[in-house]
Amino acid sequence: MDMRYEAFSYADKVFYDSPVRWAAMEEFAAVGEPLPAGWLSSSREVWVGRRPADVELPDQGWKIHVSACMDNAEHILAVVGAYCVERRVAYKFLRSPALVQTQNAKYASRGSSGKFMTLYPVDEPELERCLTELDEALAGLRGPYILSDLRWRNGPLYLRYGGFTEQFCRSETGELVLALREPSGRLRPDVRRAVFEVPDWAPVPAVLAQALADRAATSRAEFPYTVERALHFSNGGGIYMGRPVGGGDEVVLKEARPDAGLDQRGDDAVLRLGREHDILRRLEGIPAVPRALDYLTAWEHHFLVQEYVPGETLNRWFGRRYPLVHPDPGRDTIDRYREEALTVLAGIEEGLSAIHARGVVFGDLHPRNLIVRPDGRVCFVDFELASPVDAFVRPALGAAGFAAPPDLHGLAIDRYALDALRLWIFMPLLQLTSLDPGKRDELVAAATRRFGIPADAVGGRPDAPPGATAPPAPAHAPPSGPTASRPAGREAPAGLFSGDRADWPALRDSLAAAIDASATPERTDRLFPGDPSQFTHDGLGLAYGAAGVLWALHTVGAQVRPGHVEWLEEAVAREPCRPGLYTGAHGVAFALDRLGRVRQAHNLLDRLLKDPLDGQGSDLAGGLPGIGLTLLHFADTTADASLHAVALDVADRLAARLKPDAATAGPAPGRRPGLLHGPSGAALFFLALHDSTGDSVLLDLAEQALDLDLARCVLGEDGTLQVDDGSRVLPYLESGSAGIAAALHALLRHRPDPDRQRSLDQIRGAAEPEFIVQSGLFNGRAGLILLLHLLQDGTGAHAPVVRRHIRRLVWHLVPYEGHAAFPGEQLLRLSMDLATGSAGVLLALGSALADTPALPFWNGRRVAEPAPLPLPEAS
Repeated sequence: MDMRYEAFSYADKVFYDSPVRWAAMEEFAAVGEPLPAGWLSSSREVWVGRRPADVELPDQGWKIHVSACMDNAEHILAVVGAYCVERRVAYKFLRSPALVQTQNAKYASRGSSGKFMTLYPVDEPELERCLTELDEALAGLRGPYILSDLRWRNGPLYLRYGGFTEQFCRSETGELVLALREPSGRLRPDVRRAVFEVPDWAPVPAVLAQALADRAATSRAEFPYTVERALHFSNGGGIYMGRPVGGGDEVVLKEARPDAGLDQRGDDAVLRLGREHDILRRLEGIPAVPRALDYLTAWEHHFLVQEYVPGETLNRWFGRRYPLVHPDPGRDTIDRYREEALTVLAGIEEGLSAIHARGVVFGDLHPRNLIVRPDGRVCFVDFELASPVDAFVRPALGAAGFAAPPDLHGLAIDRYALDALRLWIFMPLLQLTSLDPGKRDELVAAATRRFGIPADAVGGRPDAPPGATAPPAPAHAPPSGPTASRPAGREAPAGLFSGDRADWPALRDSLAAAIDASATPERTDRLFPGDPSQFTHDGLGLAYGAAGVLWALHTVGAQVRPGHVEWLEEAVAREPCRPGLYTGAHGVAFALDRLGRVRQAHNLLDRLLKDPLDGQGSDLAGGLPGIGLTLLHFADTTADASLHAVALDVADRLAARLKPDAATAGPAPGRRPGLLHGPSGAALFFLALHDSTGDSVLLDLAEQALDLDLARCVLGEDGTLQVDDGSRVLPYLESGSAGIAAALHALLRHRPDPDRQRSLDQIRGAAEPEFIVQSGLFNGRAGLILLLHLLQDGTGAHAPVVRRHIRRLVWHLVPYEGHAAFPGEQLLRLSMDLATGSAGVLLALGSALADTPALPFWNGRRVAEPAPLPLPEAS
């Protein structure tokens, strides 16, 4: 699980939502206190700011961070807040105790963890005065170490050179990020990593000289182990491979940071590591448990030294063997995997029985906590949530789908997780059972049919309790809302996907009804629930926002509420609009135009035309290719030659960035590959511009761009071509090979080439497997449906595979209010947006079943769309 999604899962049991919505239910008293005379207040997401009205902050400088623990945060806020008011120093703070907990949670961002308050001294004398006086005022108070900062003496004060005001530039990947200004005037990303760094050009105040010298003089010579490589990092600490300084066998070093890595009960990593050491000693001698070799403290951190167990995690073992991720696996392949999986499950059950025989609850059984040795034997790792049966402590962390419901205790927790594991190894969609407990029976049925095994072999035992609730909410989270699906509403939506040709009109209407039922027009931050990116990137645009949902509904011929379009219009007038097609306002302008709000679309485009093209990224999502495609659309619909001229300027800029000597030609092309973030997006724009101008040079540029992305692909043993992102291979639309194939297909229409055609055929194979983890458009099954339909070219050549993909969407289906709906990224909550959720599935199904338009400018061509069909507002 990507733990960035955890904090967005607390506020609502059905949809991802902003942490502010649940954190604000129990805010610090300081949030509501009246401001002193002459002070201004601001609120931005999880932060509350305070600033003297007559103090003008510099754009950047040395800021002071204050860390705090759960038990002293309110006291520290009172002390530091009063000091800042007295000394007239601008500051901000986290608005609630719940946010202090999540900021320091096990999987919180290591680059920002620990930061509770930020002070903005305007010059060096004020910086020195704050450090000196606050160090005395906070003497003896604890706080987690802020990894990105320089510690001031031994208290909870830390320093970092960074931005005081918001400045933005493009990162190496083309994303718009916070920036610092170099002495030359050039903006560079303000990178916040889990290590203290000072820009070479940044001034270093004299008061920090001693702190920097002390840091440089810190010696690690007395640490009795040599660290050879890191295996894993969390906010609680790292896991490393090492050896004793004097030589010897490899060992595993597990690190715990004090006051960091909090679980939902508030226990820190050190407390859990101590428990783990005690449990390992109790289990000593069990073959399926690694030996504890040592326990020590160094640099305030705690280290557990364990026996190194060779092998691979069960998760990785599964990824290399699971047959349904390859196109058309044979029966013998399916049977071989089934027998291997059952053998591994038997080893897990044997090891768990031995652990239980010693009176221990493992507490955290899931695929990443199991090692499969080279000889096939299984070893359990990560005992930080284990506890003795006779002194049972309920785990306050849990993996989605494997964490037991609250009515189970003791050894029953492990038995529940073992049943979940039996199902996962054949049908790995266990996260859905946390969102929809009724999903378990459906997955069991699918696994037994596909692998030819009885239901009780895959966790389908009659006495198995219903689905779990994960991730667990933190101590300060409010009760969750109703579940997504209702027992009476399950069969009807699933039936719409059956047969050789799904019932398109009814399917469209069902998906549209679920989307409409989820709308929250009373809110100003979002209209439809979707991916957390709608809070961190863009809540209005095509990918994650209202524009994408409304455009998808309109495109497939579903009815669109005028009030929802008006919501988008009002938000555009209210919110700052940054450029971009999928994650910016160019996409909003396009959607408004297609929804019949032509005047509003042109007004928005006029605003966007004032933004300089310098500094825009090279990606389709938010950069120049998407801007250029939007300009071509409006040049076509308005016959405005000036818009076409700007599109030609965009092409020149992108062409310059493709050249080997493009170091001074603007931002470098994004290093991420694929249609949305890589050169394939530029290729799509070059092809669209060629259709407008007939200039063959644009085809040369499209070839050049696509070859850059094809160079990032690798050919697998199964003959499929997929993007290699360094840790896995990706077949998907956003950053995988499917997006590359879309632009490649368009190029081959103009310039047939046997080598590129072979690559396209190999990518098509990567889009055919029966099992896909997610259902969404950008990184899931819907995007593959869209690609395969495109590649048919009206021939129906791939229709059987497309039909199977459509039927297999039922594996992901989670009914909402009795209608068809789909989960977003990580499968923890439903999503209605275009990129990750139900609107994207709706768009792909419309394309495949009714030949409705696909993505905007898909294949470089603008296609006719239906006229808007407004719904009358409810009385």
